[in-house]
Amino acid sequence: MDTTQPDFRRIEDILRRIGVGALAAEVHGSLCGLLCASEGVDAAAWAAGVLRGTMGAPQDHSSPLGEVRAADQALLVQLHTQTVAQINDANYGFDLLLPEDDEPLVERAEALSQWCQGFLLGLGLGGIQDHNKLPGDAGEIIRDLADISRLGHSGESGEDEETAYAEIVEYVRMGVLLVFEELRPSRTAKPDGGVVH
Repeated sequence: MDTTQPDFRRIEDILRRIGVGALAAEVHGSLCGLLCASEGVDAAAWAAGVLRGTMGAPQDHSSPLGEVRAADQALLVQLHTQTVAQINDANYGFDLLLPEDDEPLVERAEALSQWCQGFLLGLGLGGIQDHNKLPGDAGEIIRDLADISRLGHSGESGEDEETAYAEIVEYVRMGVLLVFEELRPSRTAKPDGGVVH
């Protein structure tokens, strides 16, 4: 199965054109947070939620979908499907949806901050409100992501800044995979304490 994500700019253009208040990195981050916190996020319902401006919250159908091309929704469904495949990839093929490396560093750093904000929102939408009660290292990673979500960028762009950015992206990427793994038992637990098979 092809797990290559849709292009960042294509997703960004869709969201801007239809007037959704979120940007591509934030939307992808929220999807990843939902996937970590929830079992079975439906692709079509998530895409429709994003296009309604609800960041993909599956239970909110109050906003009208408006003028959305079928191709726009299909691209978001593709993003969902490929993200699910990546986050479950045993070879760690998961990637954050961020601007390409040839974009200005300040833009990429801002997108990374937005991605982390979206991830935290997705966890909340998935029902995880208290990060301190998370198992293992997940709570610490999420606190780090909260710090990254508030980072600004000095505007400087040199080799040291590029290296630091790449290291932070890799930390976030691997941290999300660890959170996904550590939350797996809580995602599959039934309210009565049983486990879904």
